[in-house]
Amino acid sequence: MKYVSAGNGKMPLITLLAILSISLTINMPGLAVSPMLGKLKDIFHSSEMEAQLVTSLPNLFMIPVVLIAGKISTPSRQTAVLMAGLITFLIGGIGCFFAESMIALIVLGCIVGIGCGLVVPVAAGYISEWFMGRSRQEDLGLKSTTSNAMVIVANIYVGIVAAHYWHAAFVVYLTPIIPLALIPFMTQRYVNKHRIINNIEEQAAEQHDSTPEQKAPYHFQGSRSTWMLVSLICLYMFLTYATTSISYYAPFCMEHFGMTTTEVGVVTAMYYLMCAVCGAIVSPLKRLFGKYTLFISLGLCAIGLFGIGFTHNFWIYTISSLVTGFGYGIVQPIIYNKTTYVAPNRKLGTQYFGYVLSANYVSIMMVPFVDGAARKIFHSTNPTFEFIFSGAVVCVLLIWAFIKRKNYVFAINPASAAPTAAEIAG
Repeated sequence: MKYVSAGNGKMPLITLLAILSISLTINMPGLAVSPMLGKLKDIFHSSEMEAQLVTSLPNLFMIPVVLIAGKISTPSRQTAVLMAGLITFLIGGIGCFFAESMIALIVLGCIVGIGCGLVVPVAAGYISEWFMGRSRQEDLGLKSTTSNAMVIVANIYVGIVAAHYWHAAFVVYLTPIIPLALIPFMTQRYVNKHRIINNIEEQAAEQHDSTPEQKAPYHFQGSRSTWMLVSLICLYMFLTYATTSISYYAPFCMEHFGMTTTEVGVVTAMYYLMCAVCGAIVSPLKRLFGKYTLFISLGLCAIGLFGIGFTHNFWIYTISSLVTGFGYGIVQPIIYNKTTYVAPNRKLGTQYFGYVLSANYVSIMMVPFVDGAARKIFHSTNPTFEFIFSGAVVCVLLIWAFIKRKNYVFAINPASAAPTAAEIAG
């Protein structure tokens, strides 16, 4: 049997692959089919807002479910919660093949969202529970890579298929079959039987040469833990809200300028491509950019969004999408890592992940409503207004990050994701 490092020992490789397979599903509701929103709008003669509900409403349903799942997903219940979520997701996905109205697609999408909501905290919780130190940081990066890579494949596939037979696009909603097949390799019984935990002497030897993160896994406590959590949620929510403009508005914007669904699929896929790449190499990127990592990442997101907002060219859209994805792809796993230490202890890790990850779905759900209100306030008829407004939102986040640059939420230590004793002491 092949093993991988778990920080405090070794874990079967098949278990890590099984855990990562869960992340194939977590970005699917809505975002996977976003390249064909313009197509659905034309097929059902609906409004732009109705078409966007296919993406936003499932994420609204996910929010309370993610919070509940984070609370009930104790080690003894994780497998049951995971199975329930994957099966519910699969039922909703199969139903989409037979939908013949926008209302049916929205309802079935909400069922998919409920199933996905049960799965989301477990995907991160397993890593937080079974991996430590640098291994945890790397595996959370791989989690981001897996989820974003799946959206790349889905966006390209949907962009091509939707032009010929739109029902076939919902094949992407069958992805729960993969983690369902791998569940036996991530149960508590299997892991406890097959993992190798270092003995005291080995752990002492490892700590002698370990990073500060491995030597001193400090966690924030009390009100400081709560405020750190709120800050992470706000940063994640508003940054995701801003960059999700690419999935939401590229179909309508590019259709307005005469571009095809295939080109829409390419542009949206490029965003997720860079998110996936950065998730896999976030540690080297942190070492490259050092303490300026977060500022550079937010700046790239703003530049990419403004690039789409002020131009009407497919190639510029593609490059801008890549730049935005590069910036967001660095920030996402950093937020995940920080969440594990903001939680008062490892046992509360899954619950805290539930809180932070729910922000992702709040942001996706609120995009059309906030942008619609902003368009009315500014009386804009510009088809790329949403990208310009989103770029401005990221600029506000950049200013906030600079002001709070010494706070653990925004401070970047290239050598370790963990807070130091001084940061804990405040």
